[in-house]
Amino acid sequence: MFAARCVGVSLAVFVLLYVSLSLAVSWGWGLLRRVLQPRSARGAADLLFVLRILPLALSSIVTVAFTLPSFLLLEPRSTDEAIGAAPLALGLCCLILLAAGITRAVMTQLKASRALIKWLDGSMLMESQILESGLAVPIFRTGNNSPSLTVAGVCAPKVLVSEAAFATLNAPELRTALRHEIAHARRYDNLKKLVFRFSAFPAMGDLEHAWSEQTEMAADDAAVSSFQDALDLAAALIKVSRLNPTNSCSELTMALLHSSTALSARVRRLVAWDRSRKPQSQVRWWYALPAAATVIGFAMAYGAVLTQMHTVTEWLVR
Repeated sequence: MFAARCVGVSLAVFVLLYVSLSLAVSWGWGLLRRVLQPRSARGAADLLFVLRILPLALSSIVTVAFTLPSFLLLEPRSTDEAIGAAPLALGLCCLILLAAGITRAVMTQLKASRALIKWLDGSMLMESQILESGLAVPIFRTGNNSPSLTVAGVCAPKVLVSEAAFATLNAPELRTALRHEIAHARRYDNLKKLVFRFSAFPAMGDLEHAWSEQTEMAADDAAVSSFQDALDLAAALIKVSRLNPTNSCSELTMALLHSSTALSARVRRLVAWDRSRKPQSQVRWWYALPAAATVIGFAMAYGAVLTQMHTVTEWLVR
């Protein structure tokens, strides 16, 4: 009975935090983004990603680091106290939520794997573009049954270029387009999309769409180092938009053009290219100071926090 109560209370705390934080993020992310006003598309994409996974991350941390220890250390094992209706109902809701997220992520991954196998059928490995980090991204020349230009794969991303794209783009346009896709691979954007599928919540669609748009602009910035590069990438976007519909891509891919509605905005942005938008390689380590201070504060008051958490869980059980 002790183990059942421990699991029930932990799941109840997780689902309460997850739903509350998800509602707060889904309602307030736009305001927070305007208040913080990131100076670059990459900064905006990183901020939106953090906000999107914040409910899952914080709920998991609080459950594992505080709820479980407080129950295991402070709850008497000799009592025959029942689980309680509230923890039982909330625990079942949590299991349903987790099962839905796992199912959604697995089905999406299976669908993406089947699509990748189909696209790679009859393909030819062209070369490996070596990134600054030492990561090798294989580039495959595929048939016209695949998207024109896309990154597929979650943990081992691959760049796919169709025959139509090779025939349509000239060398500078193809080079900047490949740099755009390699930027997606370097930042593991497909893996981030898989995390979104796992952390299911119905009101996060607008936030995910905004993240996708900022991620595309961040990849544009990473691919461009001069005004001529910007014009080449803009030309590549226009030409690729005429080859095949954007909805032919799998859900776990990052295509050169993921949405026809973003085409005009990205082209205008590239034509008005400014060197100040080029992403900086300097690591802003001081961004981590608030999080480090919070962790230190919790560590110093860990015993008191566990006591307060146990009081909360006792109220929940009753």
